[in-house]
Amino acid sequence: MVSTKIVGWLMVGVLLFSGCTSITLNAGFDDVSRTVEERTSLKVFWNNGTDLDQQAAAKLDSLLQGKLTADEAVQIALLNNRDLQAAYSQLGVAQADLVQAGLLSNPIFDASVMFPLSGGGRPDLELSAVMNFLNIFYIPLRKRVAAARFEEVKTAVAGSVLEFAGRVRSAFYQYQAAEQMLELRQAIVQALDASFEIARRLSGAGNITDLDLARERAQFEVSKLALRSTEVAVRQSREELNNLMGLWGKQMQWQTAQRLPDIPEQAVQTEDLERVAVEKSVDLLNARQRIMLAGNQLGFNRWTALVPELHAGPMGEREEGSWQVGPTLEFPIPLFDQGQARIGRAAAELRRAQQEYYALAVRIRSTARAIQDRVEAARERALYYRDILLPLRERIVN
Repeated sequence: MVSTKIVGWLMVGVLLFSGCTSITLNAGFDDVSRTVEERTSLKVFWNNGTDLDQQAAAKLDSLLQGKLTADEAVQIALLNNRDLQAAYSQLGVAQADLVQAGLLSNPIFDASVMFPLSGGGRPDLELSAVMNFLNIFYIPLRKRVAAARFEEVKTAVAGSVLEFAGRVRSAFYQYQAAEQMLELRQAIVQALDASFEIARRLSGAGNITDLDLARERAQFEVSKLALRSTEVAVRQSREELNNLMGLWGKQMQWQTAQRLPDIPEQAVQTEDLERVAVEKSVDLLNARQRIMLAGNQLGFNRWTALVPELHAGPMGEREEGSWQVGPTLEFPIPLFDQGQARIGRAAAELRRAQQEYYALAVRIRSTARAIQDRVEAARERALYYRDILLPLRERIVN
């Protein structure tokens, strides 16, 4: 009887203690926001039905009033893109899993009634309430695995936000380039229109041949076709930017400065680029978190391999009108499944995470070198256009 009371009070205490856990769905967002702000100097915002929503809407309206810069376009996208807002919900899912890992499994109540076949007499009753007490000792292990998964989700979300910000910035510059190309195409069409008009008059006076006139007209018609293609490109690039910034309706009436930034006088500093890329890579940090997650999962599987659960609790049985009460114990006998498969799978996941980490580090170094080459080549090409080709074209047009 004493042991039954102890087990019962222990169950009550455990239930009261485990019922005090709460869930904060926006947990981890501050870490994501801090990581993004350190790398972009821009604010991220999670639209979750608070007073901050109105502040974000006011900030969005103020940004749309003036002519947008690249940073402002990225800021609008970080505030307003719904796909990005949906990605933040992964933090809530991971935090809920972390809370779930700290909870005990619910007790199981079992009851049975046995009626005598001879008739008369009172039925026999059997009542029991058991819970997985071994779960108590596995809670720290489960929480360690869930915490590692939570950290992995935070780095993954931060990486997604940074990648998205890069996409918006690239789309903004593509739109600016299309606008500037449209301006150039319009000037070319105007110049060739005037040239064709002069050629037509010269042909009417008999000063040029029909072949020269046809060449002038062909050049003029080709320029109009190129202008039409550029107009379509401008609309397409603007719609892409609208999509990334999450704008619609009257919000799409935004404007930008139509000139691309001038070429920097100084070349981009690329010293120790590989080292900086490896140190600052959020993807590499995320891969490191996956290794930690796989290691914690392997440790959990090793600890719980033989006895994954153990149910204990009080049981009462009534026979012939008298009650008998005592403890009950249930646990699986590891005859066939001794956890080999789960341990092997977790070990394989750990090896895969380690190899993916090293492969990613090599890929980041290679990408850094390739980007360095592309940046230097793009700068040389831009300078060649500015200093040689464009002045030459201007002379030809004049």
